[in-house]
Amino acid sequence: MDRVVLVARLRPDARERAGELAQEPAVEPAFDRAAIFMSESEIIFFLEGRDADESVNAILNDPVSSTAISPWLPLFDGPLHSAPEVYFWERKGERPS
Repeated sequence: MDRVVLVARLRPDARERAGELAQEPAVEPAFDRAAIFMSESEIIFFLEGRDADESVNAILNDPVSSTAISPWLPLFDGPLHSAPEVYFWERKGERPS
């Protein structure tokens, strides 16, 4: 299972529209999980699935054709780029009470 994030800086006037788009995200069928995180100036897309890194590369190679990312493109102030996973930790079993 691959996990990748896509990161982009938001234009100063784009935060409201980004919040609207995040309420109804269109997820590419290649991913099993997706999440969107937003700071005051950046948007982060978390994507997880088998071969997610390959699917992300396809999005980055042609973002205009990606139905999930293309509505976001006018909101970015700079390039959309990926940040591959370098560390992951997960608790196994039951949590302590």
